[in-house]
Amino acid sequence: MRKISQFAVLSALVFATACGNTSQDQKGEKSKSNKPLVQLTLKGPVTNNKHLFLRIVDDVKTDSSHIYTTQGLHDQDTVGLKIEVVNQIRAGIIDEEPNDDVGFSKGKIKISSLGAQSDAFIKALGSIYEIKTSDPFTSATLLPNVFSSNKVNVDLDKTATYSFKLFLDNSSGTPAEMFFSVDTYKRSVEFSEKDPKFRPLFIGALTGK
Repeated sequence: MRKISQFAVLSALVFATACGNTSQDQKGEKSKSNKPLVQLTLKGPVTNNKHLFLRIVDDVKTDSSHIYTTQGLHDQDTVGLKIEVVNQIRAGIIDEEPNDDVGFSKGKIKISSLGAQSDAFIKALGSIYEIKTSDPFTSATLLPNVFSSNKVNVDLDKTATYSFKLFLDNSSGTPAEMFFSVDTYKRSVEFSEKDPKFRPLFIGALTGK
């Protein structure tokens, strides 16, 4: 199991700190957001670390998870991802220290395509990162290795911000490392870079390359 440094965990915690209507269907309780979409990231030098902000526009609650439809804007284009987060992910920070034995899990966060909006997400990343890419979002569901950078178990039914570190597999053999948060108050998710060197690996993971 990959180890995680205390510095990286503390960075994730700092990132997380900075950082409608309901109906029923056969999948479970469903809620939608009327909050306006915002730009995926702030414009600025490509050398700056980039935060990717996506609004939760649809939330389907199952017996064990929340399935979020997330969207943002890149210029005038709508981009988006489907992200499923298992509820009650165990805390990874125990007595103020990262605990690898309980903090790591796989399959607790799932990332998949919304179709054209997810293909547009890849195109937007290429523009933001200044990396040439013409590949669509992979048809596979991504199951990153997840470290929970939280002091309490995740309860997505409460108003709170929960932070994680994701390790996304790709063909290079080196996982793309990204900080990730779910904010149930803002109704948003965010990806934040650990290091710009992971940009091509992140795109590779999302395109199945």
